[in-house]
Amino acid sequence: MRFSTQLFMLGYLCAAIAAPAHAQEPAGKISLELNHVQPTQDGGCRLSIIATNGLERPINQLGLEIVAFNTEGLVDQFLRLDFSRISAGKTKVLQFDLAGKTCDGLSRLHINDVLNCVPASVTDVYCPDLLDLKNRTPIQFGD
Repeated sequence: MRFSTQLFMLGYLCAAIAAPAHAQEPAGKISLELNHVQPTQDGGCRLSIIATNGLERPINQLGLEIVAFNTEGLVDQFLRLDFSRISAGKTKVLQFDLAGKTCDGLSRLHINDVLNCVPASVTDVYCPDLLDLKNRTPIQFGD
């Protein structure tokens, strides 16, 4: 009986040692919604993106690398969007203008990369895997 108790304790200790590696894995998702597109007075296109932090901790700065495609499916422009701090469970809205690009001239917005979704000390998380994408526009949004 004593041997089984020692075996149990050894298993428990091994699990406790391994636990910190799993403790860093984030729970939840980052919701991104392409909410609205509208023409600007100068002939460009204004895009509104809503970001909701569904993680259990704040995001200090969420960076999005986005590629815009024209209606012929050709790469048209690379964009870098940065959301400032988003507290856990909170939402932020970012609007940005594509000067000289009409909304009708866009077919797709591809998320090429997501940066800074976790603290630098967390190294085993691939930020694009944390995205939950939504779209309320005629422009394709996402991968």
